[in-house]
Amino acid sequence: MKPINPGDFDQRLLFTQPLEKNENGFPVPGTDIYSKAWGALKTLKGKTFYEAAQTNREHNREFTVRYQKILMDGIRPKHVKIKWRDIEHKIESIENDDGQNITMTVFCKAVE
Repeated sequence: MKPINPGDFDQRLLFTQPLEKNENGFPVPGTDIYSKAWGALKTLKGKTFYEAAQTNREHNREFTVRYQKILMDGIRPKHVKIKWRDIEHKIESIENDDGQNITMTVFCKAVE
């Protein structure tokens, strides 16, 4: 297993969710912070870059974060999104790397 280098986790990620509904049942505008994490951005290079360009996935991002149980499927609310550098991203998937509960890979796409 590769050791974690804390210096690699230099990107601040905010996991946000929509605010609750008001007393009349209407959604309240805005978001609430669900979780925060420091992540490492993996830049698309080589073959992966060209594959992304062919399928119009140029706004996809891949981050590695420390494991957080609350980010796992089934625990994480359905409408959680990621805010990175004031850009909102839709979560495509979050995977527990090697099932070791040490790091997670977050695949997301910028919301246009």
